[in-house]
This record gives sequence, C-alpha cells and structure tokens, in this order.
Amino acid sequence: MQRHLARFAALRYGVAVACVAVSVVVALSLRPLVLAAAQLLLVAVLVTGWLCGLRPALLAWALATLAFIYYFTAPFDSLRMEPAELPRVAIFAALAALLAAISAARRRAEDALTRTRDALETRVRERTAELEQSNARLQTAVGHAVAVQHRYLDLVNSVDGIVWEADAATLQFSFVSSQAERMLGYSADRWLAEPTFWQDHLHPDDGAWVVPLRQAAAGEARDHDDEYRMIAADGSLVWVRDLMTVVKAGERPAQLRGVMVDITERKRTERERQARRWFVESMDQVNRAIQSTNDPERMMSDVLDVTVAILKCDRAFLVSPCDPEAATYAVTMQRARPEFPLPVPAGTEMPVDADTAAVFRLARESRGPLRFGPGAQHPMPASIAARWGIQSRVLMALYPKGDRPYLFGLSQCSYARVWTPQEQILFQEIGGRLTDALTSLSIFRSLRESEQRYRSMFDSTAVAIWEEDFSRVRPVIEELRAAGVRDFREYFTTHRDFVRQLADMVTVVDVNDTSLRMFGAKSKQELLDSLKKISAPETRAAFVESLVAIAEGRGAIEAETVVQTLTGERLTVLFTFTLPPPSAPFGSVLVTIVDITARTRAEYLTRAVFDTSPDAVYVVDRDYRYQRVNAAFERRWRLPASRIVGMRMDELAGTEPFEATYKPNLDRCFTGEEVSFVDWFPTPTGPRYLAATYSPLRPDSKRVEAVLAITRDLTDHARASEALQQAHAELAHVTRVTTLGEMTASIAHEVNQPLAAIVADANASLNWLAAPTPDLDRLREALEAIVKDGHRAAEVIQRVRQLATRSAPQKIALDVNDVVRDVVRLIGAELRSHEAALRVDLAPAPLSVMADRVQLQQVLINLVMNGIEAMTSIEDRTRELVIRSQPHDGDHVLVAVQDAGVGIGADSVDHLFSAFFTTKPGGMGMGLSISRSIIEAHGGRLWATPNRAHGATFHFALPALP
Repeated sequence: MQRHLARFAALRYGVAVACVAVSVVVALSLRPLVLAAAQLLLVAVLVTGWLCGLRPALLAWALATLAFIYYFTAPFDSLRMEPAELPRVAIFAALAALLAAISAARRRAEDALTRTRDALETRVRERTAELEQSNARLQTAVGHAVAVQHRYLDLVNSVDGIVWEADAATLQFSFVSSQAERMLGYSADRWLAEPTFWQDHLHPDDGAWVVPLRQAAAGEARDHDDEYRMIAADGSLVWVRDLMTVVKAGERPAQLRGVMVDITERKRTERERQARRWFVESMDQVNRAIQSTNDPERMMSDVLDVTVAILKCDRAFLVSPCDPEAATYAVTMQRARPEFPLPVPAGTEMPVDADTAAVFRLARESRGPLRFGPGAQHPMPASIAARWGIQSRVLMALYPKGDRPYLFGLSQCSYARVWTPQEQILFQEIGGRLTDALTSLSIFRSLRESEQRYRSMFDSTAVAIWEEDFSRVRPVIEELRAAGVRDFREYFTTHRDFVRQLADMVTVVDVNDTSLRMFGAKSKQELLDSLKKISAPETRAAFVESLVAIAEGRGAIEAETVVQTLTGERLTVLFTFTLPPPSAPFGSVLVTIVDITARTRAEYLTRAVFDTSPDAVYVVDRDYRYQRVNAAFERRWRLPASRIVGMRMDELAGTEPFEATYKPNLDRCFTGEEVSFVDWFPTPTGPRYLAATYSPLRPDSKRVEAVLAITRDLTDHARASEALQQAHAELAHVTRVTTLGEMTASIAHEVNQPLAAIVADANASLNWLAAPTPDLDRLREALEAIVKDGHRAAEVIQRVRQLATRSAPQKIALDVNDVVRDVVRLIGAELRSHEAALRVDLAPAPLSVMADRVQLQQVLINLVMNGIEAMTSIEDRTRELVIRSQPHDGDHVLVAVQDAGVGIGADSVDHLFSAFFTTKPGGMGMGLSISRSIIEAHGGRLWATPNRAHGATFHFALPALP
C-alpha cells in the first residue's frame, strides 16, 4: 500500500488530510464524555507518517495542532487560547512532531530495506536464469535419450500382443511387454522371475505339444507360428497366436523373440459361427422331417429319429401326462439306438411313484431344459437310473394347446454325458417344434374324432338327414333376379315346368341310415339318384318354399309336407332346410326330415277327442283366460267358442264362484298339483252339479303355463243320489220306528219306573201335609225326588222322540262314549227281560268323531238288539253282552259289540250285510244293511268276526277328530 501511495504526491497529502479529519470527527463525538479523546489526533499524525512519509506527516501535524487548539482547548470552538492551555498545547505539538518524525524515519528505513531486497532479488534471478539454461541443455540431452527409450517401449507396448524375448535353450523369459499383464493378468516381474512361468501357465491339453514343438523349432533355428491356450490369472482361458523368430549368435541360436496375440474373441466367434451353422443345419433336418409327411404321428416319430441322430444320444422319448398328481403315465412315443431299447413297450401304463412325481414337478416348474446326472443341476434319482438303465438325461415339459402336458426327454445310457449349452438350446428348440406338432396332433385327433362323431351322429340319429347339392340352382335364381323378377313366389307358382326343371338340377349327395329305413331303401344309391322317387304332389309346395328362401337369402326354413317312400307309402314329415350364407357355395345343403305321421294322426285323434268329448274340456292360461274350449263347453254356456276364447273365467262363470272355487283350485294347479273337486255351480241352464279335474300343462317341463280342465255334468246323478239318500233316510227312519216298536215294553218300563216313583212321592207328600205338624224336610226331599224322576222320564221320552223323529242328518263333533251311554239307558229293560248281562268297557279318554248322534244310536241299538236276540236260545252259559270302545289304527275310533250267542253260520257270512237278508223269523233283513250304509256315509267301516268260543262280534270304525 505504501508503494502505491508513494507514486502519487496528491494522494499522500489527501491521506494526511483525511486521517486528521477522521480523528477530529471521532474525537468530537467523544468530547462530551472525555476530553482526552483529543489524543486521537496523534494517531492521525502517526498513521500519516507511516503511510505517506515526512512531508504529509508535517501537514497532518499542523492540521492536528490547529484542530487541537480549536476544538479541545478553552474556549472551545475558537482559535483563541487561554494562557492556562499553553503548556498542554505545547506538549501536544511536541508529541505530534515527534510521532511524525519517528514514523517518517521508520518509513525511510523500510524504503531502504526494500530497495536492497529488490537488488538482491535481481541478482538471484539473473543467476537462476543462467542455471536454468544449463539445466535445460542437460534436460534436453536426457530427454532425447529417454524419448528414444520411450519410443522403443511405446512401439513395443503399442503392439496388440505380448512382445517377448526368451533364452533359446531354457525358454526363460528375459523381457515381456506391458500387454502381458493386460492380456493374462500376471505382472512382468513374474514372467521374468520364474524360470518355467510360460510352461506352467499353458493349458494342460496344449502344453503337451506346444513345449516340444517350441524346443524343436529353437533347435532348428527356424521361425514358428502356434495357436494355443494359456490360463489367465482369473482362471479363464485365453487363446493366443504366438509368432516366434530365432536370433542367432554366430551359428548358434541365442535368443527367441516373438509376439503373442490374443485371438480369444476370434476363437469364440468361430465357435459361435460353427455352433450357429450346426444349429441351423440341425433344425433344417428337423424341419425336413416335419415337412416330409402329413401324418402327425409319423412326423413326430421322424423328428425323434432325427433328434437321436443329431444329438448322438441313446434315446429320445415323449411321456404323457407330465402331471405329478396323475395316477399313471406312459411313454407315448420313443426312439432308441438298437443297443439301448426301452425296457417296456411304448404305451404301457405305469404308476407315478414319488421319484417320477418329483421329476414331473420339476419339469412343470422349470422354464427350460432340466439336466440330470453327474455335473448337472439335479442328481439322477437312483430308482429311475436303475429302472431305465440311464446315466444322464435332459428333460423339458411341453404344453400343446388343447391337450395334457407332455414330457420330452433325451437319455444317455452309455456314459454320464454333460449336455452343452448349444445342445440344450437345440433341444429346447426341438421341444418347441414338438409342442407345435403335438398341438397339430391333438387338433388332428379332435377333428378325426369330431368327424367320426358327426358321421356317427349323421348315420345313427333318429332324424333323416339329406345332404343336397343346389349349386346349379343358385345361378339360375340369380339370373331371374337380374332379369327383373322380384316376386319369386308368384313366379314359381305360375311356372310349374320351370320349377320341375330346377328340381331336376338338385342332386342328393349323401343320406344317413335313418333315411334308408324311413323311405324303405336297401342302399343309399337308391335315394341318391333323384328327388322324384320320394316326391308326392304335396311336395312341390315345400320345394317352392325352399326356392323362395334361397332367393330371399334366408338362413333356414321349416315346414310340413307329404312325401312317399319307395314302396309308395305316404308320410307326413317335418323338414328343416338349412341354407349357407349367400356368399357361400350351395354345394352342401343339409335337409333334416322328421316323420311326424304318427304325431299328426295322434294330433288328429286328440283334436277329435277334444272336440267330440261329452265332457266340457277347456284350457286356461295363467291370466285365467280361456285359450280353447270344446263343443260341450259351448253348449253348457250357450256361447260360441269365438266369444269364449280370450274371456276371463270370472266374466263367464261369475265373480263369486271364481273367487270361491275356480281360482283357488287353478292356483294349486299352477304350482304343479293335480286338482279334483265337485260342487254345484250356476250356469245359464240353472245350477249344475259338476265334477272338475285340473291338470297342469308344462310345454318345457318346467313352468306350468296353462291348465287343462275337464268337467263332467253329474247333475242327474247328484239328484238321483239325493233321492236315494232321501229314500235311505226314510228307510232308516222306518227301521228306527220299527226298533222302537220292538222296544215298547222296555221303553214303557223305563217310563213307568220314574212315573210310579213320582206317584208314590206325591202321595207321601200329601200325607205329610195332612199331619197337624207337616214334616217340611221330608216333604222337600220327596218333592226333589219327584223333580228328579220327572227329568228321568223326560230324558227317556226325549231319546225316543229323537229316534222316532224324521230329520236330515246333522254331523257334529261328539264323544262315542256318550253315544254308548245313551244307548245303555234305553236297553236296560230289554236286557232284564232276556236275562242278559251287560259289560261296558269304554276307553278312559274321550273318543271324538264327526257324526250324526241319532244315526250312531240307531247303529248301536241295532247291533245290541241283534246280540240280545242271538242269545235268546242259550241255556248252557251266561248270556253276556259286551260293548267296548278304543282307539284304532292311530287315526280311527273302534266300537265293538260282542255277544255269546249262536254265532254266524258259514253260509251267512257273504250275505250278512245284504239288503233283505235275515236269519231271524219275521225279520226284514234291512238292519245291518242300513247300519253299514250309515257307517260308510261317515267315512267308516262296519264288519263282523266270529268269536273263538261262542258268538260273534260286530265292529265299526270311524275317523277320529284330531
């Protein structure tokens, strides 16, 4: 900085002024705090002298002194000075001058030293320049020598190979270029230090011939060129080409010199080229084997033969299925050398054991070939090696489309082969071709099976199938279209001869066996001649319809027509005419023919039965609308079928019968249930008693779409039945009255007993009233007895009135035991008069049935009276009558009346319940007949059985109430 300031005088004086100004400003800012801040002016003088020299320092001294007097001596801010301040100003001025002188002197000393140093530096630079010139001359000489050496080394090292020199006798290397470490990874020191380094690092297979050859060439003093392999430091093999020359010392070989060139990449390229050529040639053989035949099986066999020849293996095979979960597998195809045949015939089913399943599983999981055997990725399973006699194999899974997985494999039996990568690649490519071949084989087999299946269907189906050729007809129709014909139906109808010509153009290509049977032909040739043999007059309309379909471009038509067999029998058939697309040829048109002669006749008979049935028959759909009705239904409702069809049932039959009866039963039938019912229904001719049966109609055997209803008018039968029931009721009433007449004595006795008691109790009561002091308690008891006996007589009379009253049957829920008790009360006198004993054995629990009480009483009285009368002539045993009740068969109630009488004769068993049959003198023979009718009307059964010892037992069973 001092040097820069020394160059410019104005700048030095400016620095002096600036330093004083700065110190004044700073001192003035500190003056209120401390007056000694004026000493900062000394610093300004000192800095100026240090930086700028003596003269600028003197200027700074003068300016600092004036600033000290003006700003820092009293009075302040004035050049006037008090006398007391004079010493202080003098000291400041002296001190400032001293500092200026000292700093200027120091500045001069430094300037002198600087000049001295610069002079020394100049002399040093001059001497250094002289030394550098000498050194440069020396370096030039040395550099030239080094450059010559470097050029030689660069020339040697630039050679793309190892330049070397070795002793001709010992073959020990004395020089190698730096390329040795690059090519083989060994330093040059090792090449030179180890006497047999070169020999030790030759490939064992090459060292056996390279070293003797090198020695022989050295001994003969001739140049030599070899290609061999050396082992690099990383263990890899490096192919080298060694160009050797012999250097002689006189006549004797002294040194060997040469260049080793790395030819590994060239060798690799040659191997790849050879491998590609081998691969291409091998695949060419495989392709020729594939293209040599159209038979997939023969083609696959040829491919396996070629594979064995190319890869020189002992066996090639295909196994199916390659499935570890399968139970068995088989070698479907194999080729082997004669000395290594397969132990089992091809196609033999063998069980999948654990080792085989493991191999299948590995093959399925792998994406490429799998090698088995020594040095391979998987060891050879001992069981498989022993069973098949193999030492190594290569396998891969094949996945043909539409078929099960296969296992493709090659086996080596003669030695433990190591499969090379090129062989594996070729094996995998052959596997791909075999996959395509297996896919083709699967398709071929499927097509063959499909063809056989369709041929079998064609020949064995129950439908007649004709293959017809319309190829000549189609162009004629197109010519008509081009000529302007638009209404082909009209044209064919008016040109009958033209249609006949078109029919002659159609030829029959093939027919199935059903056609032969249908038309009575012995061979297909009888039907292949012409369509005329089977044509009937009605057939022309069907043929015209086929021509119209071709003209309109329809895909198919279906119609009914009549044809004739070769024997002249007329058949009603349903034919389907399937046409190819308009753009396709018409050389193969399929026509299916179904013989519906029997169906047509059945339909005719069905329509005849439907229309002529005396019963009203109709069909109702799920909307409760009539779909079809017959003539009887029309007559019943006095409306034509045209008006009835489409009407809802409630519109015709009325809302109340429809909702109450028709609709519930139809809904049951729509669920699939067969329904039958009878009832009275209103019709235009008055109430009719109709028996109806509803049957579900299922067109597709799933959903009920309609109901077939058959109703029969049973009005006359119902009225006759009512009259019969009325007559039967009258007869039953007469029988009851007759029975009452026979029981008059018993009834009178039953009534007389309470009446006599009433009279006796009344007389006693009168006597007790006539006493001076009436005995009111005894009188009350007598009156209560009179009331009780009166009720008892009333009950007897009531029961007699019930039996004697003529009324319609009324079925109510009642206890059979109560009915038995009622009858017992009526027959007491009869039992006593016939000296018969009665035993009643009733079920402890009530036995409820739905029945008419009076009719059950009539049946019981009839059976009891018959039993009592049957014991009238018995003298040698007790006359005992037993009445018992009990449950029967789980859902019935049984009542039995057992007597000890004469029993039932063998000649009477078959007629026992017949009307007017009796064994009693004066009997009518109607009691048991009427009793059975009553029981059967209640849904029960009445029968008789002989007892083991004496007498007979009459039983009747009625349905029990739940």
